[in-house]
Amino acid sequence: MFIIIAAVLGVGGVVSASIYSLVGSAAANSSISIVGASVKAGQSVGAPPIAIAVSIKNNGGSPISCATPASCEVVFAGTDVGSTPSCSAPCSIISGGSETWTLQTSAGPLTFVAESAGSLAPGAEASFVLNGAISTAAGSFWTPGSTVTINALFGSASSQVTVVSE
Repeated sequence: MFIIIAAVLGVGGVVSASIYSLVGSAAANSSISIVGASVKAGQSVGAPPIAIAVSIKNNGGSPISCATPASCEVVFAGTDVGSTPSCSAPCSIISGGSETWTLQTSAGPLTFVAESAGSLAPGAEASFVLNGAISTAAGSFWTPGSTVTINALFGSASSQVTVVSE
């Protein structure tokens, strides 16, 4: 336990958010953490990002179910996709793990949802990579060097991490 606490103090807020998530979901024996995340800003100020990679791991002892697509999602706080965003060629989303990820196509923050109703086994990871800019009529996104907050919800477990955009 002391090693974990030292790791939290050494790494900072990223791990502390994961520990908070772990404590919050201990009653259900489910916990996730964002184990990898990177973002690359668009070509101009306010433009949609051109690359995103996120990996989520089940740290608990029980499978975590995605009963519906809305129960498993990754949200980029402080963003606004404008109206009806889409990801069509040359934009693509590559999924890894048990879930197939897609871009949520409604107004609000930039959100990716798991399309399939599956589950994430203990120790397993789910991931997605966005290649290419999404299409949107308007929007508000981050710029290079900005701090980006990423929130993940997987069933009843959640995690948050901040990264700096390229």
